[in-house]
Amino acid sequence: MALVAVLVSAGDWEPQGDDALIELRARDVATVRNPLVGQPSTSGTYGTDTANVAHPGPLGFVVLAPGARLFGEVWGILLSTAAVAAASLLAVAWLTFRHLGPRGGAAGAVLGSLAAFSAGAAGLVDPLSSNLGRLPLLAAAVGVWALLCGDLRVAPLTVAFWSFAAHQHLSVLPAAAPLAVAGVVAMGLAVWKTEPAQRRAALGWVAGAGAVGLVLWLPVLWQQVTGDPGNLAALARYSGDETREDLGLRSALSQVATALGPRPFLGRSSPSGWDLVAHRSTLGVAATFAVVGGVLAAGAWWRRGDRAFVAAVAVIGVLALGGVLTGTNIPDSPEQGRLNFFHWAFALSFFWLLVLGWLGARLAPVVLPKLTHGRAITAVVGAAVVVAAVAAVPLVIERDGDRLYQPFEAEVVRDVQRVLEASPELAAAPRPLLVAVSGDDRYIQVGDTIGVRLEVDGERVVFPPESAGFIHPDRLVDPCTIRSALVLDLVVDEPGRIGGTELATIDAAPGLDRGALDRLVDQATGQPMDFSDDLRQALDELPGDQGRLVGATMDFRLPDSPERVLLVRSNLDLLIDHPPASPDLDRDDLVALRDSLPGGRDAVVATEIGTHLLDRDELAAWDPSLVADC
Repeated sequence: MALVAVLVSAGDWEPQGDDALIELRARDVATVRNPLVGQPSTSGTYGTDTANVAHPGPLGFVVLAPGARLFGEVWGILLSTAAVAAASLLAVAWLTFRHLGPRGGAAGAVLGSLAAFSAGAAGLVDPLSSNLGRLPLLAAAVGVWALLCGDLRVAPLTVAFWSFAAHQHLSVLPAAAPLAVAGVVAMGLAVWKTEPAQRRAALGWVAGAGAVGLVLWLPVLWQQVTGDPGNLAALARYSGDETREDLGLRSALSQVATALGPRPFLGRSSPSGWDLVAHRSTLGVAATFAVVGGVLAAGAWWRRGDRAFVAAVAVIGVLALGGVLTGTNIPDSPEQGRLNFFHWAFALSFFWLLVLGWLGARLAPVVLPKLTHGRAITAVVGAAVVVAAVAAVPLVIERDGDRLYQPFEAEVVRDVQRVLEASPELAAAPRPLLVAVSGDDRYIQVGDTIGVRLEVDGERVVFPPESAGFIHPDRLVDPCTIRSALVLDLVVDEPGRIGGTELATIDAAPGLDRGALDRLVDQATGQPMDFSDDLRQALDELPGDQGRLVGATMDFRLPDSPERVLLVRSNLDLLIDHPPASPDLDRDDLVALRDSLPGGRDAVVATEIGTHLLDRDELAAWDPSLVADC
């Protein structure tokens, strides 16, 4: 499954934005720029402290480093992330096989493949820190279950998967914390129940797990001691910030009820966070908990002599608590719709389905005495068929979750690289070279993308102040010494006024129906935005605050900057299916424009990318803030 995911994405993927910065930090591993923590979070957006807390640890960079150096930015990164996914799924299957035999191992493999199906092929290879911890957290949860079964030999492996998951993202920590407590309790109980003659060996496995944890968390602890501020202390302050506006307990309970509801979370095709945060009635939530609690309580009592089953029930409780803690603390913002905030739901659904299947297998011979479980090889073959089918899905079905989309098509980034490599003016410019952007680059980060590519190719590049935290400090621009800058102009409607030497302009949206776009721009420019009742109803039905935000954008942008509305696929869908009263937009042009958006992407972030070379005086004239502090 992981290899298929690599093949699906490799042809049209180039590390861009955060992915490019992650690649750069991976290349810093084991150098004088060795990272000690993860990438910055967006915590400053939600708390009173405007400084962003970094994600806990650097293990994601460490895992990506060998592949990036050996195989390059595309194959190296994708193969490395695929290896993390494959190792996690193999661990899940092996641990269930270890304790439940071939049939249990087959069940673990099937449920793991369903987790991969719901994550999508892109979810198996996306190097973004918010994504990378999903399957390792699942493997860690299965490892904790094995510890509750008394299997101390898996303690080091469990600590490794748990640590990797916890390093990746702040959103993992609320679910990882109860798992850690359960794991420690499980190890303590296992040592206590071990025969005195074997206790030394048991303590050896516990010590080994502790040693693994110490090694993996040593960079984080070192940064806490030497950093100013220490990231763990900053994280603690952020966690205790009562001014944050979060989704709260009611939403969290609804999220957990959805994950445990009659429609299994595992096996859904391309789920999103909106599926979990969608409001459910109090009666529905209470009924779900009553049914699930009743099944688990009755099953645990009936199978109370089966330690592995009771342990699985306990892990469901631990993961449900983790889901409540996570869901309560998710910011009340558009980010609540990101699936990457809900890794716990995959693990919780895994164990819920495992327990249901377990009970079904034990009940079947009781209800139907003539029914037999059949040969173990049948279960193994069946699991292999399911795994193969899931692996083949991205090859035969178009799903958004199977494509690792980036702001620009990979060939556009390579075109920019080729233009810059061939420029004699750029080659002659003094170094270091500042890479800056004209236009809204907050979520596109084309400056980071091109800056990293130039740096990896051997150029001495520095980055603007807003890149602080994402890169080593010695790569930040010194306003007193910078002598030249490469400015990338993100053109959506009109080119920016930059000055300097224009090197080239690159088509950033090959295949875009510019004729349809031009006609629609003419139809919308200067016309009042008048929402039809049908369009208002469609906006009201969007999840969360999306309808309000989209409506406000249309109202504000369509008359004066129509390109910023018309180059977004979801906006085009709304305008096609629910036409506004004004302006009168040609439906055929709307359809033609939507169908021409490059590579199935959600939006065209720029129609052209201009490249300009500026000396220090020209840089000061374009953006005085870049040299003002000197």
